[in-house]
Formats: sequence, structure tokens, C-alpha cells
Amino acid sequence: MSTDDPAEASAAYEPEHNAPAPIRWLSRVEIWTGTVLFALLFLGVMYQVLGRYVPQIAWVGAGEVARLSMVALTFVMAGYLIGKNGHIVIEVFDSVLQGKKLFVALRVFAAVVMVLTCGALAWESLLMIEQGWRRVSTVLHMPLAVLYIFALVGFTSGIIHSIAKIAAAGRPEAKLDISEMEG
Repeated sequence: MSTDDPAEASAAYEPEHNAPAPIRWLSRVEIWTGTVLFALLFLGVMYQVLGRYVPQIAWVGAGEVARLSMVALTFVMAGYLIGKNGHIVIEVFDSVLQGKKLFVALRVFAAVVMVLTCGALAWESLLMIEQGWRRVSTVLHMPLAVLYIFALVGFTSGIIHSIAKIAAAGRPEAKLDISEMEG
């Protein structure tokens, strides 16, 4: 890759740009889905608040929309957070083993544990989908199996992201930057 712009040249070597195209595409889909679900959550809560001050427009379904959106958002973003190291990591071992052969083994072990965990959760989600069509939500009468579909998608995504982490265990990986959140 040849470029005269130093910012563009350095960006090409960042871990996010080195991720395989399907992983980058999957991450974009997860972010957009999460954005839509967050908007539904926000709108549901705001409508609830508005309904408290204007009782004529109050709708109990707004709370259920917000609640179900929050649960779906949690499930669907699981894979994304795994891919971006937004899950719980044992940072002590990362810093101690950095640059050593055991560091790659630790990363592979952590990714294998995530594959197995997400696989078990995806399997349970599949079982709950089969049973969840009979149970419906209180107000919207939405089958609860729909929520388990989000769980299945999120945990399957976690498996895919973890397998990609195994394949890239020896290369630098993306870090979730939470410095903006710290006070």
C-alpha cells in the first residue's frame, strides 16, 4: 500500500484495519443494530416520561418496548464487545506476559474459553427459541422467542469473533478505548 498521507498510512497498520473483511462487516452490523435498539430504548423511556405528565397519551407498552430493547441490545452487543476486548480480561497477565511466547498461549486460551462459553449460551438460546413461541410479553404480546433470537445472534457472533481472535493471536489486537468514559 502506497500513500503520501502519514495518517492514512499509520491507520492501515492499526488492528481494526487488519481484521478480516467479514469481521469488520459483522462489527458494523452489530453497531447499527445496537444503535437502533438503543434508539428504541431511549424513545420508550422518553414516551413513558411524557406519559406521566400527559396522562391522555400514556401507553404501558412504552415501558415494555424500552425493557425488551435493553435486553436485546445486551445480547446483540455481546459478540462486538468480545471482538473489541470489551469483556472482562485479566489485565495483570497481559502486562506481565507481553512480548513472550506464553502471551500468545494466554490469548488463545482466553479465546477458546470464549468460544466454548458462547457456544453453550448459543445452544441454550436455540433451545429457548423452540420453547419461547408459546410465551408472550405482557402488553405487546410479542413471543419471547424473539428475544432469544437476539441472544442466539449475539452469542454466535461471539463465537465468530473469538475464532478470529484465535487466528490472530500473534498479532496486535484492537483495544476498547474507554478513556473518554473515565472522569
